[in-house]
Amino acid sequence: MKNNSVFMIGWEYPPHNSGGLGVACQGLTQALASDTTIQFALPYHYESTVDHMSMMSCVDPRWEKKLGTKVLYPPFASYSSEGIIRSFLSVSDSLSSEKLRMLPNSELEQRVQEYSQVIASRSNKIMQNSDLVHAHDWMSFPAARKVKEKTGKPFIAHVHSTEYDRAGLNQGNQYISSVEYEGMMAADRVIAVSYYTKSLLVNTYGIDAHKIDVVHNGALQPEVAPDPGRHHFAQKRPVIVFMGRLTLHKGVQYFIQLAKQVVVRVPNALFVVAGSGDMYHELLLTSAEQALSASVVFSGFVRSTQRDKLLDRADVFVMPSISEPFGLVAVEAAQRHTPVIISKNAGVSEVMKGAIALDFWDVDKMAESIQKLIEDPEYSQKVVQNQFTDIQQITWDNAATKVKQSYIKALLGR
Repeated sequence: MKNNSVFMIGWEYPPHNSGGLGVACQGLTQALASDTTIQFALPYHYESTVDHMSMMSCVDPRWEKKLGTKVLYPPFASYSSEGIIRSFLSVSDSLSSEKLRMLPNSELEQRVQEYSQVIASRSNKIMQNSDLVHAHDWMSFPAARKVKEKTGKPFIAHVHSTEYDRAGLNQGNQYISSVEYEGMMAADRVIAVSYYTKSLLVNTYGIDAHKIDVVHNGALQPEVAPDPGRHHFAQKRPVIVFMGRLTLHKGVQYFIQLAKQVVVRVPNALFVVAGSGDMYHELLLTSAEQALSASVVFSGFVRSTQRDKLLDRADVFVMPSISEPFGLVAVEAAQRHTPVIISKNAGVSEVMKGAIALDFWDVDKMAESIQKLIEDPEYSQKVVQNQFTDIQQITWDNAATKVKQSYIKALLGR
């Protein structure tokens, strides 16, 4: 596909991102931009500089008038579910977590619908110079459906995660699930970030397997080369890291169980929980009840430089997700030459064969693997080398090539 134009609909974009969705949008659009013109819509005013595409703010002016301020951040966390947490509120801290848990069926639904209406009102003008519409995750699907209905242009639904994932393989929020289903049914092509996700879309949502293209995420090359020797945090202690949102489907509760087992075998082991989310207080309490306060550290959400430093220092990275469509952070850990243990229920296991893949619930085997990685440097180095070989193919250029193949299929009506 050469010199075509795409209208993308997103919900967040770095630096205003609460998870991997914004990072994925950034990496993919940068790779596509070499031969594709992109207009990228957001539900807030994006005031940072982006050189590779044009940014479009699609904010309902009535909402801004009601708020009495300009909307500069995504309305709510992009992965909102029954356990929704406040991430980037556009005004203040006035909404409590309990009130926010009601948002998927009330205010969040309203924000999503307003976003789709603003985009629909501009769709004829936007699509005059665009060949198709590419929407990222459920918050953008209603808008893309309206664009397709008004213009007849093909619609690509890009599924980075589902409500089924976010609810820990449970039903979750019915409103969100129905939006996902209706969006994928209306789409000309569906892009899934892994075969794991494709299987879920077919078996749980009933989507036709023939319209689903698997495009694994890529990863940006680190700006600073890994250098474990330069960081002196917890010098004489083996460090095991979890990094991600503190939500049910990320399996962080198993990380705490894991800590309890490992400190019996390796008493000076230090477990670092890097992230924020609605399980924070529960995890903190569990850690204290299990007498792990000296062994488990909660660092909060970390970005860029701090993330790289922590991964450089880590002796082991663990991703025990109950359901993980891809798991880009595992690739980032491998880039920092850190041995990785991942859940078998993670899409990244399809492309990172060198990582240690275990059942998320099997804390016994995870504890054994951590102990071996800590006590056997030769084994640890072998895992690192195998992972590093794998991730050479995990690039956004490769992902962009496959996405453009999906575009061609949609444009040709296949």
